[in-house]
Amino acid sequence: MTTDPWGPGAIDLVIFTVADPRYFGSLLWDKSLVSFGNSNPAEHEGLSLFVVTVPISPDLYKYPEDTRVLPGGFLQYTETLEKGAKRIALDKLGLNFDKLSANLKQLGTFDEPDRDHRGRTVSFAYWAIVNFEDIRRYLGGKDQVGLELVNSQRYMDEFEEKTGRLEDYDGVSRFGYRTMPSPSLISGHQKTLTAEMPSGKILGQDHDNMVFYAWRKLRHAFNIRMNPFAVLGLNPIGEEFRLSDLQELAEVCRGERIQRDFFRRNVMNFNLIQPSGNLDRSRPGKPAKMYKTSDPDDYKRFD
Repeated sequence: MTTDPWGPGAIDLVIFTVADPRYFGSLLWDKSLVSFGNSNPAEHEGLSLFVVTVPISPDLYKYPEDTRVLPGGFLQYTETLEKGAKRIALDKLGLNFDKLSANLKQLGTFDEPDRDHRGRTVSFAYWAIVNFEDIRRYLGGKDQVGLELVNSQRYMDEFEEKTGRLEDYDGVSRFGYRTMPSPSLISGHQKTLTAEMPSGKILGQDHDNMVFYAWRKLRHAFNIRMNPFAVLGLNPIGEEFRLSDLQELAEVCRGERIQRDFFRRNVMNFNLIQPSGNLDRSRPGKPAKMYKTSDPDDYKRFD
């Protein structure tokens, strides 16, 4: 956040993007700003979900100098929350949401009295997912904009090895997870945040919680009964894609495995995509059919 303590409220941005770390070598000039936590970056391949981070403000001396946080700033007295969020996204990240196809959505209010040691500060958080190419050019530089891993196939493998079957959880990520109800207990889902996880907190202030709750919103977009591209306002895997690419995207965003035939059947039944008429021969093995999203006018929700 900015250092002006007199603003009427703060705005923090949870900006997700998806990318394949295998190609970072040719796309990023400063890979040190991409964090995978305790994992070996070389072990992460395939589509991965990231959140955009920046260095913590130097006046927040409560935290170590290398702490990262979400991009944010203070609301000006003359602007609405939405205008303030868009201004901060443009100033901090170079993202112009008036021109991007992505949808910037309000996440909620974070108002713990001790969330900012400088004084009482209420934050109005917003979230979105943007195309990797829209954020890539602004990574690094003088503002040290970076990426923090939220989820990947590799992370889910590690989680399963250490914690238990993914089927016992209603989605897992580095920023928290929810445990499925036990048939023998009268209780609902139980959430676990980073403060309670062995790996501990990832970002400064209460920004881990913001990422967790924004990720839960993102998961909803990949409910098999609605079109994720219509909900998010964009297609982050390109105009044409393999069906396996779409499933991989859904799995890392939802934090769970999806049975292949079930996924294919439901995607086809709800007419979310259609064959493009082309084949992908870029990978070893048999050429794969390519797909594209349905006409935006045909997007329907099935809540």
